[in-house]
Amino acid sequence: MSGVSAASVHAASTHKHAAHSHALPLAVRPSPKTSTSTNAAPAPSVTKARILAQAQTAPVAVTATQSENVVVTGSLIRDPNFRSASPITHLTSKDLRARGITTAAQALQQLAANGSGTLPPSFSANGAFAAGASAPSLRGLTTDSTLTLMDGQRLAYYPLSDDGARNFVDSNWIPMSIMQTIDVQQDGASATYGADAVAGVVNFITRKEIRGFEGNAEGGLSEHGDSGHQRLYATFGHGSLAQDGYNFYINAEYQNDDMLYNRQRGYPYNTGNLYGIGGFNGNPNAVQSNGSVLGIGATRVATVRPVSVAANGQLTPIGGLQPLGGNCAGLVQHNVPAGAFGGTTGRFANSVCEQNTVGDYRVINPADRRISATGHFTGNINDRNQVTAMFTYSQNLNYNTGSPVSIRSQSRSGDISFANITLPVRLSNGELNPNNPFANQNQVAQIYYLFGDLNRTSSQFNQAFRGATTFSGWAPSKWGSDWTYDASFTGMADVLQVVNTGIPVFGRVQQAINDGSYNFVDPSKNSSAVRNFIAPTAIQNAHSAEYSAQATLSKGLMRLPGGNLDLAIGGNIRRETLNAPSANPDNPANPSTQYMNLNPFYAQGARWVQSGFFELNAPIVKQLTTNVSGRYDHYSAGYGRFSPKVGVIFSPVHEFTLRGTFSKGFRVPSFAETNSRTIGFVSYNPANDPSAAAFVQQHLTAAGKPNTYAQAYSIGLNTVGNPNVRPETATNFTGGTIIKPTSWMNLSVDYFYIKKSNYIAAQTQSDAIAAYYAGQTTTSQVVPDIADPDNPNAQRRPGIVNLTYVNGARLMTDGLDLALDANVALPGALSDIKWYSKGSASYVFRYNVTYPGQLTQHYAGTLGPANTTSASGTPKWRANWANTLTYKKISWTTTVYYTSGYKLTAEDYTGGGTRNDCSLAATNFSGAYNMDGSPLRCKTKAFWDIDMTFNYQFNRHWSVYANVYNVANFKAPLDLGTYGGYLYNPAWGAAGILGRAFRFGAFANF
Repeated sequence: MSGVSAASVHAASTHKHAAHSHALPLAVRPSPKTSTSTNAAPAPSVTKARILAQAQTAPVAVTATQSENVVVTGSLIRDPNFRSASPITHLTSKDLRARGITTAAQALQQLAANGSGTLPPSFSANGAFAAGASAPSLRGLTTDSTLTLMDGQRLAYYPLSDDGARNFVDSNWIPMSIMQTIDVQQDGASATYGADAVAGVVNFITRKEIRGFEGNAEGGLSEHGDSGHQRLYATFGHGSLAQDGYNFYINAEYQNDDMLYNRQRGYPYNTGNLYGIGGFNGNPNAVQSNGSVLGIGATRVATVRPVSVAANGQLTPIGGLQPLGGNCAGLVQHNVPAGAFGGTTGRFANSVCEQNTVGDYRVINPADRRISATGHFTGNINDRNQVTAMFTYSQNLNYNTGSPVSIRSQSRSGDISFANITLPVRLSNGELNPNNPFANQNQVAQIYYLFGDLNRTSSQFNQAFRGATTFSGWAPSKWGSDWTYDASFTGMADVLQVVNTGIPVFGRVQQAINDGSYNFVDPSKNSSAVRNFIAPTAIQNAHSAEYSAQATLSKGLMRLPGGNLDLAIGGNIRRETLNAPSANPDNPANPSTQYMNLNPFYAQGARWVQSGFFELNAPIVKQLTTNVSGRYDHYSAGYGRFSPKVGVIFSPVHEFTLRGTFSKGFRVPSFAETNSRTIGFVSYNPANDPSAAAFVQQHLTAAGKPNTYAQAYSIGLNTVGNPNVRPETATNFTGGTIIKPTSWMNLSVDYFYIKKSNYIAAQTQSDAIAAYYAGQTTTSQVVPDIADPDNPNAQRRPGIVNLTYVNGARLMTDGLDLALDANVALPGALSDIKWYSKGSASYVFRYNVTYPGQLTQHYAGTLGPANTTSASGTPKWRANWANTLTYKKISWTTTVYYTSGYKLTAEDYTGGGTRNDCSLAATNFSGAYNMDGSPLRCKTKAFWDIDMTFNYQFNRHWSVYANVYNVANFKAPLDLGTYGGYLYNPAWGAAGILGRAFRFGAFANF
């Protein structure tokens, strides 16, 4: 969804809606003589009153033409002749609408430069720490290295941290109907904006002036009749800056998207039984083709067996399994002979229940509702000064159901576990336990159970409050050009409430078992009071804030052969705060008060930042321009950084331009990296770990294959913040060419290189795990997991690895960006047809991380870096190409998206030098590997997606449109390694899991 350039200009008649999002006047579009990243072209001189009426707040891109104070994203210079050497992609409201893109998150996720570590909206339903939010990851450097702005000003962080570690700005709250342009600067921008602009900048630019009324109504659904979508917005504005000296507008926007379940999609995304793709049946308690059962699983029907309990609490089975109540109550029942299980249960015949938990509980997309309201005012104080004020309130409610908690699960803190919970012979009042079928034999019972009668839900209600005021103008000068100034004051608060239901508390479950108040035999008979007692609602309240004051002065100093020598200087002071307390806080004095299966994580912090910056633009001659900028940022945490940048543009002829930038930047440590505790879970397969060979041999089935305990599972990483980490430093280089072979076509090719030093990362877990298996570590480093229920005397697998954040690693990535823009009027009899073509692509040569004392890990074209990207991987190619044909009142746009395939290996799982070893491919899902534990597949296929939009303009006031997404109904490629979605990658294949979908809408303006 990138690559919008100056060649995208369409002819459009002006009318009273000066910033209309459907038929933008030619004046607000980039000049056809510029390329994707030249950004601004010379404009005729006009009066200063006119300039004041149309000037846009610095430092943002222009939304009006014929102004001498034109500014582009990434620059402080306000000169209509200014050209940026940085690659910048412009996403205009008209271009986005032509592609059927209506949300900020949707627009950013489609960027060709959006890489590994992106946070797609669908991940909220699949275990994201920052559930309810979405953010891009330019260059694959994760969400914390892409800086998101609105009108050139910073926004508050989302209160929760991506992966429990990274601060970022959520794009879900941003109201798209008032956006004029999204500018994406694809190189380092710390010299202008400071910290975190390492991979680039996303700048949302609001509409300067709206007059009259405009409204839009839209609805849609998938071809399956699900995934309903509704969107409404209305805007009213009054006043002309040029004629009345003011303009104000108000806007309201609403959008709702329905939840989508795995059971609403076809095979294999709706089941754990993967026989059809060459795997095995991964449903709990499934009997395999060779008659074996790989392990005992929990289902909504409780299964029990008599056990003896040793003094240390270790359980030894002394009888076979049987479902409570004597049958599986609608689930598939298997009567398994002795020997079907490995370990001690091989002595007994068993009766087990099989349940398709994927089809019963798993969610693909959460329900999402967005509501926003905005007021915007711009007024001319006099013929030299102007004020702009804006306030936005936005709320986003994200909701999904979830899988029930298993009674065999371990606490997310590692302190307590349901593993050794048993049903006693007698209740606390002395009566025989009705839940224990072996009570008459004076035997305690071990139980396997999913709390299916508890309503497991998760919701995130996020409210954003943002106000901004800007004063801008000019003052006469006796030498050089006039002074121009901008002074802005911005404040934003982000308030989030996370509510989880259906998660039991350990101590309350134990109490209910002891007093018999919870009915395991027939859970439908449990009262609401009992359910609410054992699983009280868990509420987490978190908030963040950003307050900023900034001033900028700019002036043309003297005339050079190529134009004005321009200087801009400025300063900024801001306050950043974040407070996200844990929803499941530790209680060492009484661990039984903790929730089960609710990740405990918190992050807190506050800091002041003072900054000073400058920029000098020197058009030495007509063919050669240099730009030098720099910024110093001082943080109250005790460190400061100077970030310089140099840009050069060389145009020997109009048809050919060379450009390049070199810059230094930095990423400040997140609040989570300095003051937090996070327990996150990643997939780990002992069968694929050479250091675990002896362990695997202790956990084999009767057929000599690794049992479930020795297959892929979720290992906990307990990561604690380190207040001593320092900022990451980055070196950026871009170099490329812009070719304009004809008056109607632009081509550009740019090489990018980014190197990070002092890279902040959690300590790697692989060394600690290897030491654990070798008996060379302690529980302060690795906490053992629960024992194998079927082989309790064997070595336990690692449960939780204790880590912290450290500096020291190095990261580098490089690649190419390509862009094409063409605006063609067809000849002869076809002259009424206009053809507009726009394409972009990004290719990653290398994405490497080197940890001290280890081999370099190579991620390009693989599933890595898996631990920091939810195993979304690093595809080498991402591309898109849009073509619009316009004939009188009809327009038709076809957009093709492409993401290349990648290997399912990840060297942060298996170590440097292993990316080509298919025997180490990740297999994160039960059933998605061969019976011997080896990977089922080594590579995920490429994914194509084609969208179409049809628009008919009845007259200047009314138009209707239809969007068809995934026209060819391409399926999401099977990805057996990612854990962001079940068997597919939500970062790249979301359109394929949704399938063909339709939207219809109408637009009106008066």
